[in-house]
Amino acid sequence: MLFEFKDINYTLGNETKRNIIVSGAVKNGEVLIVRGPSGAGKSTLFRILSRLRPGSGGEAFLMGKSWLQIPSTSWRINVHYLAQKPTLFDGTVAYNLAKPFETRVGGQRKLDKNRAKELMKQLHLSLELWNQDARTVSGGEASRLAFIRALLVDPVVLLLDEPTAALDEPARQALYQVLSGWLKEPNHTALLISHNNDYRQLEQLKYLDIIEPSKRRD
Repeated sequence: MLFEFKDINYTLGNETKRNIIVSGAVKNGEVLIVRGPSGAGKSTLFRILSRLRPGSGGEAFLMGKSWLQIPSTSWRINVHYLAQKPTLFDGTVAYNLAKPFETRVGGQRKLDKNRAKELMKQLHLSLELWNQDARTVSGGEASRLAFIRALLVDPVVLLLDEPTAALDEPARQALYQVLSGWLKEPNHTALLISHNNDYRQLEQLKYLDIIEPSKRRD
């Protein structure tokens, strides 16, 4: 398996605590659709898998290697979490796309401007945005720019939390078309949360349902 997680354990709720235990695995080119009711902990699972917050137990493996053997910074380069409402930094759109390459996330690489602009075209974003203040872009534009930024870093695993929530239908179709092409490259896989069925154009879909213990049927 390219990416696997076993018995990831976490607790939800304050007064009424609910313990969630989840396992799953994906091969190269596969997409794991994570489903469950609102509040079931889907986004929490993604933050744990990207090591942005701790869980209560369990273990994840990237290309057969445990996350206990991989420094957190290196793990996050290869297991990238894209939140439903991504963060854009002060500065231009170009600066935002280049930001990961100014840190250890980008390693020794530099921003590929030609690829960035090509992805903007494919995702129906005007190149006039390149020098625009990122704080002035719309929610849908911000979502697509954050998606482009993630692709440019080129992780092994993309954790996509409602990536099309702020997009219209043409933009949704464009995003999944770009994602489909990315998944056909070696050592790429994705986990995806979506309340729509617009992801069905992707190939090699698998499903993971997060079920609370009280509702589980063993």
